[in-house]
Amino acid sequence: MRISVFCRRFLCCLLICLLMIPAALADVPDISSLTNDEIVELLAKVNQEVASRGINKTAKLPQGTYGCSQDLPAGRYVFTCLATGDDWGNLFVYNENGKQVEWEVIVAPKNGEEPQTVYITLKEGYTLKCSTPFSLTIAAGALFQ
Repeated sequence: MRISVFCRRFLCCLLICLLMIPAALADVPDISSLTNDEIVELLAKVNQEVASRGINKTAKLPQGTYGCSQDLPAGRYVFTCLATGDDWGNLFVYNENGKQVEWEVIVAPKNGEEPQTVYITLKEGYTLKCSTPFSLTIAAGALFQ
């Protein structure tokens, strides 16, 4: 039985593809075997890489306290106040020694006004406290104010 040239080429390509699939899948790590601590550490590294590359992403940040490196990667951010009505948005930044290094007060927008934004740089070990919800965007490139 003779196999045509086309069939031989097709079977050869199919064999090559089948041999390449495991190599392609090897690049995707299996994270199911990682411990909770390792997952948290991996997430922090991924978040830090997103910040270092300046990939613009926006997230809602509820009222609360956030540690730089544990909850947010170090980097430059644009904070937009999501407060409503007569609320004031307060942002406090503390250094690794607990000393306040920045304090921003933002008024909630009124009747169709654009919400106010501030630019803040968070460094390793800093703590951020916000009194109202904010949106948070990684600031990449020039910051035009």
